[in-house]
Amino acid sequence: MFDFTLTSDIFNPFNQAAQTFFERKATLIFPEKREECPNCYLSTFGTKTRSVSIFKQGGPDPFDEGMPCPYCEGKGYKQVEVSENIPIQILWEIQSYYKKMIPIEIPQGSIQTIVRSTYTPKIEMAKYLIPGDSGIENLDIKKYERFGPSYPLGFKDNPVKYMINFWKQNGS
Repeated sequence: MFDFTLTSDIFNPFNQAAQTFFERKATLIFPEKREECPNCYLSTFGTKTRSVSIFKQGGPDPFDEGMPCPYCEGKGYKQVEVSENIPIQILWEIQSYYKKMIPIEIPQGSIQTIVRSTYTPKIEMAKYLIPGDSGIENLDIKKYERFGPSYPLGFKDNPVKYMINFWKQNGS
């Protein structure tokens, strides 16, 4: 009987080609996180976080005591958007492909991404994705929101695992 065993070495050229020729940069934008305002003091009394309207020496935007802080608008914190660039494969024009192959409802203008599974937790935490390296990002920045779960893709013996995700355009 013929015994055919796949080794990880067989997949090395495939994985190298996928990374070299198909992966491009994309930016993941994560939900904002709060950072304490560097311009005013924060109230620590009670459960509601807010500015006490006193300028913090060395802050970027001086203001008169008792007035709302112009830097944080009196909130006591700033919402800071966090982003990270990751390597990703992007498939455009997926609606016509999936209508022929699989009866799945995909919104117009959606994209499909293929990413190494090590990035899946970041993909699932991301608020949205901005494709890069496509040549059009300088003309029109499109943001995409993930819809649906992540799906595994590829050969089970491949040591590099891949995941598929679908993203719909969010209109921004």
